[in-house]
Amino acid sequence: MGIAASPSATALVRAASDLADGAPWFAVHVETAEWHSTAAQRLLDESLTRARELGAEIVITRDLDVSAGLLRVAHDQAVTHLVVGETRPRRLGWLRPTPGGRLVAHGGGFAVQVLPTTGSPLARSAWSFSADPTGHGSEYALVLVVVAAITTAGLALPMNSHVSIGLVYLLAVIVLSLRVGRWPVMFAGMLSALAWLYVFIPPRFSFTLERPEDALLVGTYFVVALVAGQLTARIRAQAENERQREERATALLQLTRVLTEAGSFDEAVAGALRQADSLFGARCLLALARSPGEPLVRHPASSLELDATELTAVETARHEGRNAAAATVGEAGFFVPLRPDRGTAGVFGVKTSHDRPLGLAQRDLIEAFARQFGLLVEREHLRAASEREKLLAESEKLHRALLDSVSHELRTPLAVIGAAADELSDAAAPLRAELLDEIRLAAHRLNRLVRNLLDQTRLESGALKPRVDWCDARDLVNAAVESTGDALAGRPLEIDVPDDLLPIRADFALTEHALANLLLNAALHTPAESPVAVSVRIERENICFAVADRGPGFPPSMRNRLFKKFARGHADRPGGLGLGLSIVRGLITTQGGDVTVAGRAGGGSVVTIFLPLGRASQPPSA
Repeated sequence: MGIAASPSATALVRAASDLADGAPWFAVHVETAEWHSTAAQRLLDESLTRARELGAEIVITRDLDVSAGLLRVAHDQAVTHLVVGETRPRRLGWLRPTPGGRLVAHGGGFAVQVLPTTGSPLARSAWSFSADPTGHGSEYALVLVVVAAITTAGLALPMNSHVSIGLVYLLAVIVLSLRVGRWPVMFAGMLSALAWLYVFIPPRFSFTLERPEDALLVGTYFVVALVAGQLTARIRAQAENERQREERATALLQLTRVLTEAGSFDEAVAGALRQADSLFGARCLLALARSPGEPLVRHPASSLELDATELTAVETARHEGRNAAAATVGEAGFFVPLRPDRGTAGVFGVKTSHDRPLGLAQRDLIEAFARQFGLLVEREHLRAASEREKLLAESEKLHRALLDSVSHELRTPLAVIGAAADELSDAAAPLRAELLDEIRLAAHRLNRLVRNLLDQTRLESGALKPRVDWCDARDLVNAAVESTGDALAGRPLEIDVPDDLLPIRADFALTEHALANLLLNAALHTPAESPVAVSVRIERENICFAVADRGPGFPPSMRNRLFKKFARGHADRPGGLGLGLSIVRGLITTQGGDVTVAGRAGGGSVVTIFLPLGRASQPPSA
């Protein structure tokens, strides 16, 4: 159905909804070059809002002719019935038929139903080209000035023929149509025709026409002036409509670009709100709810602060899922819910600082902005939900890996200690010494496990602070070898430390623990009796501790996660928490160093610790 700014439009909407009887239907408003008054705009908004509440899809289009616009939308949407309201028949209706009459005449293929309405002046003026023909005072004044100037110039200049000045008048009417509205152009045509007739056509200063050709000339001039002026005004109105369409398309394109190029949600919202402020020449607001049921919170990038009236309009738009307007002295606001069909997550609002209300094209553009904001918020919610799911999956994975590893690492030494303790009381002296060794080794294994877990916790909490002091590199290597002696028993150990190596600055306990973890890894993940080598060298401004083995090396699939927690080279091989290299890197980086892993010529791997030499101060004297 077609909707205009009429007091009876709401009743027509209800009638059209009853006629639809649950079938899809459209409420169409054809926006011409007219300007609606505040009262007419309010009536139109109420009608469109009511149509949306009754299930209609709102379509707002532009055309110079209402019936042509309705027929175009009907063809595009493949509708079968057209419903319009009509007042009582106009006088001389054959000269200017009503929109309903034009639909009946040209709506072939459609069932056109014209419903009677009340004939109020507002309802009749809603279909006219200009809703306020007397509201162009400055344009009428311009017409008077131009016609008076041409008349004065014509009297001052010698004119042999009154036809020449008539052409000048006609040119002025056409030029004025580029500047003023339709009604002022009609006024210019009539005024120039009367001035030409009275001042220049013989007998001068009289409205009498002596020759029939003069009467034909004046009549033709009047018709040509009106037609030329109206055609020019119509072309100008069409150009204005096209300009508004282009501005709308450009605004949406720029908005899409801002939203797609932004690096974060807040950056996208800030860019879109800045664009809205500039486009509408107003202050804009985006209020969002952190979760359903929570109050709306104004986004920091919004330029509009809410007062009590606007806050009521915002809450109305949110809870009722429809557009709401708020008006104060000299200001008007328009607030649109974001995606009300999926639960209103926020409200987008625009507040102007002038008395003239927002036009339908501007409101439609505001609703388009609100839909884009709704999509942006929905995408952010989906991204946050995806991140939460990913974190939960990673947490579950780490929890499962930790539980499996800790349970195995704890059960094995505890089982050994328990079994050895049960047999210890009844065992002979030689067997008792062997059982005591097993208890000691299991206790050492438990101690390393607990120490690794505690170190990992201290590293993640930032509580582990290095105590850097002068220490000897050979002492570091010997201490690490001694602490892992049980794991390295039975395999060749190669130690290469230069005799002339000066003392270095490092945290002895943290560095020794890191070296011990590397030696323990080499012992656990390489074949029995394969050699392990430890070497120390100076490389540029670093002291390097390298632990090399002849094992299988690190698999290629593990290259990107070597230093992550619970990363194990061979998941099917029992033993180990997968914390060794993660703890080694943490212990070394807290001292300003680094750890690298590389393959070894002939097979195996090499893990190298780099620590800065710290030559800023002299080592202590021997």
